[in-house]
Amino acid sequence: MGRQIRFYMTEEDEDEFIDFIRSAGDVVILPQTSEKEVGEEFPAFRSLAGRRLGEGCILWNRSTSPKPHVEYFEVHGGCYCVDFMQSEVVNVMRSKRVDQRLSMGRLHIEDKAQRPDGSVVEKSGEFVNWFNELCRWIKKTHPSTFDGACLSSRAEALAKSGIELTGHSF
Repeated sequence: MGRQIRFYMTEEDEDEFIDFIRSAGDVVILPQTSEKEVGEEFPAFRSLAGRRLGEGCILWNRSTSPKPHVEYFEVHGGCYCVDFMQSEVVNVMRSKRVDQRLSMGRLHIEDKAQRPDGSVVEKSGEFVNWFNELCRWIKKTHPSTFDGACLSSRAEALAKSGIELTGHSF
């Protein structure tokens, strides 16, 4: 089933979050889907905006987790996809502002993986603890909530100024 935390954050909040995650390990932002098997890293979640293969991204902490499992698919002229279910990575859906709306973001992990023989194994404690650390930071720095999601003070100010808070935007 996995675990997640939902949030509303502005680009400034995103920058602060990325500074935090990079201080907590050798963390990189990778695309969920890429034309390259390895090596495509991004400085921020919003850096993936407008990509032909989508904005989906993951966080990989190279300090604690093995290299993500990547599969090749022939669709869209061929692409590589991180197998989120098998890898120790955090799936990111960013909170983004479009016109007069701010969409909900989320961090999501699967804390178990299924082996080829069908058995289920727990992902490492270090990985789960790191995800919990990310969640604690968001809860601490986003003290309010809206619709069950953590709400930064900047996002709350936007909402009070008339910006509509919406669900996830893909």
